[in-house]
Amino acid sequence: MIKSIATSFLLVLAAQTAVAEAMTAADVKRCNAMAATMAPKKAEIETIQMKRDDMAADVELKGEAWEDAEIHRLVSAAHAAKADETKAAYQAAKKELMGTDQALQALARQFNHDIISYNQSCATAK
Repeated sequence: MIKSIATSFLLVLAAQTAVAEAMTAADVKRCNAMAATMAPKKAEIETIQMKRDDMAADVELKGEAWEDAEIHRLVSAAHAAKADETKAAYQAAKKELMGTDQALQALARQFNHDIISYNQSCATAK
């Protein structure tokens, strides 16, 4: 009886050890997969940041062009049309910039969340 209890206890321990090792292997695989996604996401964020910065400079230039054209709006109908045209271009560029900036912020939030998840589950000693 004691022998069978000891044997079953050893079998339970062996099974738990095997499960723990399998979980560890799965955890390592998951952590490696998570780590592999970090560099491409960071590169994408940097690319979008550069695009957003270029767009911001373009929006600034279009805003200045609109202000310059707006000054002459009352001179003639052609000047008013030019002011309307530059204003439309400025507003379209602003809208596109805002969309890009929102996409960048969403991607950065997701990247930060991924880093936190990775640090909590992969970078800490258990």
